[in-house]
Amino acid sequence: MKPNLRLLLAVAVLFGISTGVYEYILPLYLDAQHISFQKIGVIFALAGLVMVIARIYMGGLADHWGRKPLYTWALILCGGATALTPFAPSLLPALAWQTLLKTFRELGALTRETIYPVILYEEGATGFLNRISKFRGVEYLLQAGGTLLVGVAINVLGTGLGIYRLLFLIAGGSILISMMCWAAFFHEPARLKTQRIISLRELFSFDLHPNLRIMLVSGIIFTFGMQLSHSFFLQLFFVKTFPNAFPAVKDLLTWTSWILVLHRVTIALPLLIVGNLPLKNLRGWYIAGLIIEGVTLSASAVIPVFIWSAAIFLLHDLIGSGIWSPIQATLIQRYSRDETRGMEVGKVLAWSSLGAIFGPLVAGELAGISTKLPFFVSGVMMVLSAIPLLWLNTRAPRPARVPAVTPVENLV
Repeated sequence: MKPNLRLLLAVAVLFGISTGVYEYILPLYLDAQHISFQKIGVIFALAGLVMVIARIYMGGLADHWGRKPLYTWALILCGGATALTPFAPSLLPALAWQTLLKTFRELGALTRETIYPVILYEEGATGFLNRISKFRGVEYLLQAGGTLLVGVAINVLGTGLGIYRLLFLIAGGSILISMMCWAAFFHEPARLKTQRIISLRELFSFDLHPNLRIMLVSGIIFTFGMQLSHSFFLQLFFVKTFPNAFPAVKDLLTWTSWILVLHRVTIALPLLIVGNLPLKNLRGWYIAGLIIEGVTLSASAVIPVFIWSAAIFLLHDLIGSGIWSPIQATLIQRYSRDETRGMEVGKVLAWSSLGAIFGPLVAGELAGISTKLPFFVSGVMMVLSAIPLLWLNTRAPRPARVPAVTPVENLV
């Protein structure tokens, strides 16, 4: 394995541990601070709005400045915001502080998510599907490890502000350590750095391959659906829907942590093997994966027994996202132009993230009616997101090259 790929994998390992810790405890911490579902939805929605606007620009900057500096700053933002989460200043309202930190954290995390597959692809287009699958599979396994760490900490030490602070520091520290390794050892070939300046007109245009536009529309619908169940409500669903499943709250939280550990594992396992499968009809597998994921997620919301609801829920990635997500990543890279790859990948992922603005807001309102509704509607939207993909043409030619220089007088 090339040195850059080994370093990218090492960063993914530490980032995975941090994400597993952070995503589990943040909703629990906000709930313990007596922040309502609706206000938690606002925190996640505002972070999503900034994410959409900034993610496109970050992809363009990665084309202009290179991958290394943007990736480094992404890790700094993400690690710093994570570590500071439980240390709210007394002069700033808790809602404003958490909104600010969540915004910075997601800006860093999603800038990394934009550049990460670009670097993987540029290190070698051949075998990209296998590589992205395995790298993401390893990262999800380490996310499971981070979630398991939280479960063990809660089971042994209980809950409380001190425990949350320790876990947030571990999560933030892991990312900052990975940042120092990245800044010190990543080597960016000079050919990947360009002096080409991206105009604002070009930045916000939809001058994309038809397949990218189709995946963008599908992505908006899917992301809205996913955010209904996977933003802040994933952990709270089991805690709030089955409060009497166990005699003690600590037991319920421990079991929920195990579910979330298995949730990471069930997406990691197919990712580790999907690259070795002879998947010829990529569009068919893409569509089937989305439909299966949606159906199983909705089914888990209507099953009244904790253990069976959890079991059906765990199928949604095992036979859903674990299959279609690396296919999606492969097709986005395939139909992005070499000269503006960072910007085009950023555009598709950013506009797809529009659903992240409205999903948490709607989730908060639906949860106020019934704690089962966010999961049920989430699955329905995931099924609907497969419809635009019926027009996806995976036999279409790859995009032609774009002009190497944009005249200064045409810049806006």
